[in-house]
Amino acid sequence: MSCPPRTARLFLRWSCLLSVALAAPAQADARLMDQVTNCHAVMHGSPPEALTIANELLAMPALPIPVEIGAVSCQGYALHLLGHGEGSLEAAARLQALMTTPGLATEDRDRAMRFAAALLQRNGQTQQGLQLLETMLELGVAEADISAQITALTGISLIRAEQMDDPEGALRYQQQAIALSHHLRRPALPQDVMLHYNYGYTLLRLKRYEDAERAFARVEAIARRVSDQDVILHRVRGHRAELLHAAGDLDHARQQLAALLPWQKDNDPLGQVVTLQRLARIALEQAQLEAARGFAEEALAVAEPGKFPEGVRDSLDLLTEISIALGEADQARDYLRRARQLDQSRMKGDSLNRLARLQAKAEQALDPIRTNAVQEASRDRLLRNAALTAAVVFLLLGGGLYLRMRRQQRRLRQLGITDALTGLPNRREAEYLLNAAVASASGAQRTAVLLLEIDGFKALNDLHGHAAGDVLLRAVADALVEHCDAHDRVLRWGGATFVVIRADTAQAAAFALAAHLCRRIERLQVDVAHGQCLTPSVSAGIVAHPLFPGTTPDNADTLRAVSRALQVARRSGGGGWAGLWGHPQGREADLHAVLRDPERAAAQGWIALGSSRPMSWLPPAAAGARR
Repeated sequence: MSCPPRTARLFLRWSCLLSVALAAPAQADARLMDQVTNCHAVMHGSPPEALTIANELLAMPALPIPVEIGAVSCQGYALHLLGHGEGSLEAAARLQALMTTPGLATEDRDRAMRFAAALLQRNGQTQQGLQLLETMLELGVAEADISAQITALTGISLIRAEQMDDPEGALRYQQQAIALSHHLRRPALPQDVMLHYNYGYTLLRLKRYEDAERAFARVEAIARRVSDQDVILHRVRGHRAELLHAAGDLDHARQQLAALLPWQKDNDPLGQVVTLQRLARIALEQAQLEAARGFAEEALAVAEPGKFPEGVRDSLDLLTEISIALGEADQARDYLRRARQLDQSRMKGDSLNRLARLQAKAEQALDPIRTNAVQEASRDRLLRNAALTAAVVFLLLGGGLYLRMRRQQRRLRQLGITDALTGLPNRREAEYLLNAAVASASGAQRTAVLLLEIDGFKALNDLHGHAAGDVLLRAVADALVEHCDAHDRVLRWGGATFVVIRADTAQAAAFALAAHLCRRIERLQVDVAHGQCLTPSVSAGIVAHPLFPGTTPDNADTLRAVSRALQVARRSGGGGWAGLWGHPQGREADLHAVLRDPERAAAQGWIALGSSRPMSWLPPAAAGARR
């Protein structure tokens, strides 16, 4: 038989190695082993199909032990991905029992050990998983098995990310695993898809968005050379939607996430949990609180039976925030209590000691230069084990790592930008949003800034008391949120004054928003105490940010202009609005001159003026002199 060209020989060799990597003792039934290999091959693309294959195999009598290990591994893996945590743990226990079979070949023992460790960790059995990882690493180091080191690094990164809430620490071990993988000098494997995918997801959670996008592009490039990667490719689409969310494009992010749900519901419940949580977060940011609660409750309902501990923890966090926003204090406390119970069962005691030992051993064994020498000496074994590691790495990290920024930092930042009384973002956040606003190049669409003040608030406070004033402030805040659009930002500026920021809008829509909000507040009936019902009104000023199109936004100028507009509305008797919107002709005009006499500026064509009724734009002194 003539030899094929070198490239073809390499491809054929890899095809053969991969086909026997998961189980290859000579005595095993070849037909059954083909089914095991197929089971693991389709796992990344269709977990339900893999589960069917595994169940059919395990229904057969008197399976050879290597076939049984491969089938149980595939079954446990599929059950985990499909959200059946109890069945996945039963598979892990069965693998541990198979490991002790008398006369079991070393390769079969290692196979069972790696999958059992991965299944235990993914289902929250950290200590048992660590015990197996520690044993596996000791054997791997003794046998110079680089693939065992990669699996150990994968396990360490998972624990640091999830149990210890340390994404930075997880990132370091992922980078080490990727470096070792590069030194194996072989064609692309599913292992490489997973290593780069989880690296990208960690970067995303650390808000290193450009680095994350590059990592996801690398994932897609590798996935094109590796078949059956539908699960990961769908998750990458979800992460790209999260990048849109981070960039402020909430509509497109929501649409892309919603499009993922039908496929994930049938094929990837773990990915479904993350998608539902992201939809809940977007709805919460858009003040669609009932929708947010629905998504978060659905995520929790999928995560709990699926034994996805981090999915449960993140869902409880979301539900706590949503309950607070809805004013449901008792419900929020219950979610917090359940979250604390989960935290109490996390890394501690012997598990921490085992993790420290595992990290030390893994790092001592890391030597890329030595890796090259070892792989040349035992390439066949290394390549076979690398194929096995691909499946184990997918199981260990396939959950997307659910990395969270440290909750304390997130909550402290939220406290720093949130008004305690109303729950709205405060003046500090308003200034940040104004700084982030960018003027449209055409000038047709700009950011609208409204400054609204409750009329006669001091007199109301003096008459009814500060407690009644607080009730009124909360009622007005809630009404403003309710009657603004989903993308508008409502903030408390201070005292009885609120700010509304609407991006990418035109003059007519901005003035209409001011009129709409004034009317809605006038319809409020606020019960501030028994037998005391107040009907508030607000005065509003509204301007474009920046005032003139094509100019650089300046917070101080915008605030000066909107305060001037509010002054006009307030002086006219309250319950109305006044606005000014700059035209291109006014770009070179002096702002102080414009604000000193807006009517003259309007006559020059520099600005457009608008108001709910005829109002005088003269300064107070001039207006008094005219009267």
